[in-house]
Amino acid sequence: MFTPKELKAIYPVYFSIIALHGSAVTLQSNNTGHCWHILLEEYPRFRSCRICHTHHRGTPYHEHGHGATLPCCLRQIRSHDAYWLARERAHRKRPRKHYKTDGQEVRS
Repeated sequence: MFTPKELKAIYPVYFSIIALHGSAVTLQSNNTGHCWHILLEEYPRFRSCRICHTHHRGTPYHEHGHGATLPCCLRQIRSHDAYWLARERAHRKRPRKHYKTDGQEVRS
């Protein structure tokens, strides 16, 4: 199970908690809207967390990575959000191609 100290690392301004169980937590990033499912896997001698991710709530998750602790996973998620937001900003700065009805390209 996640410890209370680990659960306190979930910053409520940054994340919305969708579901919280003893060994799993599902979060939504308030910055990107991406959903994250973190599953604690406890073996006889060590613990690790598996991170699953989806871009839209209600769509299937895919495995994104793993971390040693919940705070480690949260840092990875914040890093992914920074990457995603930078990608979105760069995408918006690209000049858009517009076409006239006759198929000729016009730059704006």
